[in-house]
Amino acid sequence: MSGKVDFAGKKCIVTGAGRGIGRAIVTELHARGAKVYAVTKNPVNLQKLVEDCPGVIPVRADLSNAEEIKNVIEPIEAVDVLINNAGVCEPSAVMDISGDSCDRIFSVNLKAVLQISQIVARKMIEKGDGGSILNVSSVSGIQPLPYIGVYACSKTAVNTLTKMFAVELGPHKIRVNAIAPAIVATDMTSMRTYVPDASETDIPPPLQGMLARTPTNTYNMPMSDIVNTALFLVSNQTSQLTGQVLAVDGGYLAH
Repeated sequence: MSGKVDFAGKKCIVTGAGRGIGRAIVTELHARGAKVYAVTKNPVNLQKLVEDCPGVIPVRADLSNAEEIKNVIEPIEAVDVLINNAGVCEPSAVMDISGDSCDRIFSVNLKAVLQISQIVARKMIEKGDGGSILNVSSVSGIQPLPYIGVYACSKTAVNTLTKMFAVELGPHKIRVNAIAPAIVATDMTSMRTYVPDASETDIPPPLQGMLARTPTNTYNMPMSDIVNTALFLVSNQTSQLTGQVLAVDGGYLAH
């Protein structure tokens, strides 16, 4: 493969598009010619994205609300690509986790992924041209990290959901994969995301252990690595790659 993958003429939906990984993916898809429906809850972030990427179609939605998902996602035309990126993380020691926190995290991280994928996949099947679905998971769904136990559980479920969809949608030429990044510096994550009493400059002991296990000697994955991997997986250059959870982790999970 040489050069950047072209997405001209492709129609895509990206959730969690207002910041972090989602915003970076939308920006790159837009730059490569795709028609992008950018889904996010925050109107300020959405407006800024549209200003920076003219032509991106803003879709405001609270993905913790199943009825709102139906009302907002159903009217969107059949697309070629769906990227389920929206996520919620509420750091907590395991002994302090509440049922309400579990409900909030699973409603966005799992239930919304299921519902949106169902809506989009039905239209892909009706159209008959196949498609690609990518779920943004996490290495914590494979090897849990401290203080984000419920988030990790939700991502483990997403990994299983990814494989389930891949098996059942494969006959319709719909590929379903996931990427599992290690820590990525975004405005949603910081040292305190993983260790509540950590400073913003020092690497706390739990993450020092993670760093020691990472062959590339970094715990903070470059955003460009995440975006390029995501776009490769949803491109037409991976026609037989499906049902995979690909870690972008500097080799952390190799140990």
